[in-house]
Parts: sequence; C-alpha cells; structure tokens
Amino acid sequence: MIGIVGTAMLAAAAGASAAVNPGTFASARDGQLTVSSSVLVNRKGVEMMGGWINDSQSCTTRRRLTVKIAISRTRGDVGTGFGQQVTSLVENCAEGGPNLGFQLRASDVGMACPDGTWRPGRYDFSTNTLHRARGLRAIADLFFREADPC
Repeated sequence: MIGIVGTAMLAAAAGASAAVNPGTFASARDGQLTVSSSVLVNRKGVEMMGGWINDSQSCTTRRRLTVKIAISRTRGDVGTGFGQQVTSLVENCAEGGPNLGFQLRASDVGMACPDGTWRPGRYDFSTNTLHRARGLRAIADLFFREADPC
C-alpha cells in the first residue's frame, strides 16, 4: 500500500487570539481512497475531525474510521494533556470536509481562562484518522503559542 501524506498550513498565527486562527489539514492517499484529518483552532475552542472519500464508490458507502485526538499545553515545566478517540461508520463524500471527531471548548479540556479563551502556553494538537479496512492513516499536527494573559 502506498500512502502519500501531506499537510497544508491554512494559516500561520502566533496564537489562538490572533486575527487569523491557526489550522491544518493532512491527507493520505492510496489509489482513489483519500483519508483526511484536520485541526482548526478558534479563540475559545478547537475542531479536530477525520474523514474519507473515494470517487469510485457511491456516497452512501460507509466505512469504519477511528479518529484519535491529543491536546497538550506546556507552560514552563508544567504540562497538561487531553486525549480522546471515537470509532464509527462514516459515509463517503462528506460535504465540507472531515466530519467524524470532536468540537471542544478550551474549558472542556481544562485549558481555559475564566473568559473561555485558551490559557497562555505552548499548545500541541494532533488528529490521527485511520481507515480501518485499508489501514490508511492521515495525521494532522499543529502547534502554536498563546501569549495573551488571561
């Protein structure tokens, strides 16, 4: 099986509160099958999703995906981590991109200021999407530093 993994940086930003929110997509391809992962950060949260598409199959075709996510925040010598995963049948031809995964608020993962924005520190996000039948995997990694105080 041949997989080509590529990532495209959608926006480069110094922090989540910058004018442009940081985000990234990754895809892996094997023949007509493409598996995708995304990380899209906003001021108070993050969307971490996976999906698949294969133009040779009908849009109602379903395949089992596993999406694992990891979020870590480091400030000085102190680190905090969060992880979760979901496995489900997902239809081909997802409109709008990857659609299985998580939409989380900074407060959901214990990394929020009192106003709900991301706390200061270095953040590392990873979305790992596995197409279970073919073993094809796409991993989107994103890091940024939030410098604004709470």
